[in-house]
Amino acid sequence: MSSYDTHYQQENLFGRPYPQFVAFMHDWEPKGSVLDVGCGQGRDALFLAELGYNVTGLDASQQGISQMLVAAKAKNLAINGIVANFFDYAFQQSYDAIVLNSILHFYKKDLKKELALLYTLTTRLNPGGLICLFVHKSKTKEQQLKQFFAKNHPNWPILAAQHINYIYEEPDSGFKSDSQFFMFFVQNVSVQSQR
Repeated sequence: MSSYDTHYQQENLFGRPYPQFVAFMHDWEPKGSVLDVGCGQGRDALFLAELGYNVTGLDASQQGISQMLVAAKAKNLAINGIVANFFDYAFQQSYDAIVLNSILHFYKKDLKKELALLYTLTTRLNPGGLICLFVHKSKTKEQQLKQFFAKNHPNWPILAAQHINYIYEEPDSGFKSDSQFFMFFVQNVSVQSQR
């Protein structure tokens, strides 16, 4: 059982997708296959499916995946949900876009496994594909991301690298949170898939 199963007793825990992400993905073509890693209750996965993307959401929380699939059914959206620990999951398919929203923290104890996950995911990105990363604003985290791509994929262009503010307010309790994130999008310009 994931610790998030308890948190996800509250529906829509993390609010709506970031407006900057919405604007970028709305205009991005083609609307191909997307893997949302750590999708939780499906905040980003549902939005992307509404735009016409073929979405797979992966999360360790059965509760989060179940809520996402119920919401998808209510909106008549086809979303594939997978319950698994993404650090242990054997990724088989390749995707046109991969989303990691607040999944990478780059804490010293987790750094090695997070960088290994990021490397694995970049190998599952189709040529021309997009990897969308969001981390909490931090010079250290931002440097880790930039260094990773400079070392492993130096020719992949950075399409977005900006700080965004996100205000979330819980409708029931009135709790309000104001967070800052670093939005970092990189495109795989490889001619052939890296498998």
